[in-house]
Amino acid sequence: MIVGAVEVLPRVERNIARDSKLTAAERSHAAGDRLHLDPRPFDAFAARLSPRARYRVDVPPGAQGPFITRGAVVRAYSAFYFLPAIQVTKPAPLVFHYRFR
Repeated sequence: MIVGAVEVLPRVERNIARDSKLTAAERSHAAGDRLHLDPRPFDAFAARLSPRARYRVDVPPGAQGPFITRGAVVRAYSAFYFLPAIQVTKPAPLVFHYRFR
């Protein structure tokens, strides 16, 4: 696991950056674009976070998809996008508000 984290992961990241036709910003938003999420609220909130900061997500349930609601998708995507900050379900000093277009 250590070898993978120290040697393999950086090499994979370099190869993705080198071989991708996307810019760094486009790569960071690629998953959200596929989910049709507006990137502006995510970027604005990410600028306020520091590593290990605790935050909560305030999002309406939204439409029901085949398996989960749109709100659950936003919460899951937020947990990934805002790393290394920590998403919590209880009250937190920072709250990410997202509304569907």
